[in-house]
Amino acid sequence: MSDNMEDYFTVEMAYNILLKECQISSLQEIPYDTYQRLAITIGNLKSKEYEIIEKKIVQKVIENLSIISNLLLQTRMEKIIIGNVSSNLEMNYSKMTDEEKYIIDEEIQSKRKRTQIITLITNGQPKILEKITDIIKQKKLLIKFIKPMEQFVGVDMYKYGPFCVDDIANLPFENALSLVNSKMATEIFPIFD
Repeated sequence: MSDNMEDYFTVEMAYNILLKECQISSLQEIPYDTYQRLAITIGNLKSKEYEIIEKKIVQKVIENLSIISNLLLQTRMEKIIIGNVSSNLEMNYSKMTDEEKYIIDEEIQSKRKRTQIITLITNGQPKILEKITDIIKQKKLLIKFIKPMEQFVGVDMYKYGPFCVDDIANLPFENALSLVNSKMATEIFPIFD
């Protein structure tokens, strides 16, 4: 944890950023390290030991900072996505934090993929479309089983399993997604150190 006080946010500082974002309809410029500083502040508060009464106060501060962080990100992402539905996705890119860019990257990629598919269809290029469908058929998803599962044949015609609780498997995307949706497994997301 950082001991530099400039890295921390008070509830009032975080609230003022959220308030300004909510009061103005366009995406506001916020410090590029807003979410990092919020995480540093919350992490620092969580890492210390407190007396009983002080602990209750700190828990409320953490709760308020968490709520403000969530509302700020949600408000900004709604502005970014709604603002970009009818325009270029890169429009507000310079006002986004790196965390917001990380989130919106998938939206940008999705828009490009939609354009690519429409172009391939309208240009009559089925061979390239076939290569694209081969790519998605080869996509895998890493999951962890939360319920036991018998052996099954995947969409790729390979046998998988049987699996026990807490087993981890890299399965074809379609099969893995089905297992996650049916609450048989959970997706394992990459962990960043």
